[in-house]
Amino acid sequence: MSGRPDPLLLASAPGYRVELAHDGVVHVHAGPLSFRLARDACEALTTTLARAMVQLARTCPKRPVLEVVPGGGEG
Repeated sequence: MSGRPDPLLLASAPGYRVELAHDGVVHVHAGPLSFRLARDACEALTTTLARAMVQLARTCPKRPVLEVVPGGGEG
């Protein structure tokens, strides 16, 4: 046992979880992916995702079914 306190759960949804670790690092779990981010990096990521979703809503008003695509993001 490490003696460290468990991370504080900040928010969750099925398959997603955001926690604050004892050292101030934000842990973002999304399905099989996990990110450990400094607070400023998490804020920048959150802002970027929000802007992308606004642009997506303007470009494609009908919400598509989103899924993780294997091998995406390469090239």
